[in-house]
Amino acid sequence: MKKKWGSWLAAMAMLLIVMGFSQSTQAEVTGNVELDESIRQIVEQKLAGGEASISIRNRASGELLYDYNGETPIKPASNMKLITTAAALEVLGKDYHFTTSLYTSGKLNEGVLKGDVYLKGEGDPTLSVEDLQQFAQELKAKGINKIDGRIVGDDKWFDDELLTPGIWAEDESYYYAAPISALTTSPNSDYDSGTIIVDVSGSTIGQSPLVQVTPHLGDLEIVNQAVTVEAGKSNTVTIVRSYRTNQVVISGDLPTDKTKREWVTVQHPTTHTLTIFEAVLAEAGIEYTKGKLFRAATPKSANLVAMKKSIPLEQLLIPYMKLSNNGIADILTKTIGKLESHKGSTKAGLKAVNHFGESLGLQMTDWSFEDGSGMSHANNVSSIAVSDLLFKVQGEDWFSTFFTTLPVAGNPERMVGGSLRNRLKDPITAGKVFAKTGSLSGVSTLSGYLEGSSGEQYIFSILVQNKSGATSVIDEIVKVMATEL
Repeated sequence: MKKKWGSWLAAMAMLLIVMGFSQSTQAEVTGNVELDESIRQIVEQKLAGGEASISIRNRASGELLYDYNGETPIKPASNMKLITTAAALEVLGKDYHFTTSLYTSGKLNEGVLKGDVYLKGEGDPTLSVEDLQQFAQELKAKGINKIDGRIVGDDKWFDDELLTPGIWAEDESYYYAAPISALTTSPNSDYDSGTIIVDVSGSTIGQSPLVQVTPHLGDLEIVNQAVTVEAGKSNTVTIVRSYRTNQVVISGDLPTDKTKREWVTVQHPTTHTLTIFEAVLAEAGIEYTKGKLFRAATPKSANLVAMKKSIPLEQLLIPYMKLSNNGIADILTKTIGKLESHKGSTKAGLKAVNHFGESLGLQMTDWSFEDGSGMSHANNVSSIAVSDLLFKVQGEDWFSTFFTTLPVAGNPERMVGGSLRNRLKDPITAGKVFAKTGSLSGVSTLSGYLEGSSGEQYIFSILVQNKSGATSVIDEIVKVMATEL
């Protein structure tokens, strides 16, 4: 009889004693000749020229059942998020809320604030235009009709490094490489902070296509160089923010029957947020006389007007992990550093992640990383190290939250199946594989938990680099695992 996942998790909370298990380079591997032959054949035939590291463990005991170059360091891509997420749950807790606060200074006289308005950010990736509009209404309710002072963004919670190490210049325009600030806004409920959404649709042939930007406010300039062409022609439209500018250039041909959507990064999230805030203040009937926006720390003497709290971390982790949101990973990394060492930097965050790994009993010398998202090509870890992590986190009181964040194979619901919703749809794997995907140029990874045809449960990690198009091969290997285990 196959075990139910829910009852299994409950039992694990009572039965698992993981501290006695440790990774060893000399660990004995329990052999499965058929499985070994099947996987080896796939690897040698379809991953030739690349590098692969594969390991399988018994989920209950941690026993290493299969090892193919298991100790070989491989770029993990977004499998890096597994340890970042675990560290965030440990350091921050599942009930952690990000906050954004509204302050004023000075005196109010007949509707005129003779002082400053401060927006103080603490990394909230869920801050929206609607939240800023609510802040505007809070000021209006205080009787403020005019600000005769400054509008100030306080982003001092984090350092000034907007991009994590390893981000390439050619990637900076795209959502997966969004800049990170303590004061940032998101255009949607996926919480793609530090971006805007640009939608382009055809108009009259020969004319520029129609452009819609979400949010419609902010400091970006749209340069529409595209042309609407006849239906049936190729859609060649590109939407790119020019390097280190606020200009979003739309170019190419757009057929009348086609559309184009792109998430484009802003140049600086703080100034972008302040620009939106200035606009919503004007919409609320609050005049601003300076015409200039500022960045500075909020003085201790300032008066708190309102505070916005994000959804709790356990809810935020769902879109983050299911959709592999790099921006949230980078925010979590800096936040972990801020809470552990009072330094909101990537370096401090990674140091905290390393401390967490050591406290869990992981061999952190087997991990090499320079970001929390997996974007950097300098990150390296072995499949044995990843599967060791996945085994040991099962003993933590937040494990059920961690497990729930993992994409579920073949589940069509976007916030359930996530990046696995269109993969592993075969009955042998659908709904039975719970794993984090990962991809970079030449890199494909998948690590998590699966239920074999025997009804027993396993931990696996498959890391592949220097091989394009390896995703389908990884899925084939997982099917073999599920069938033969």
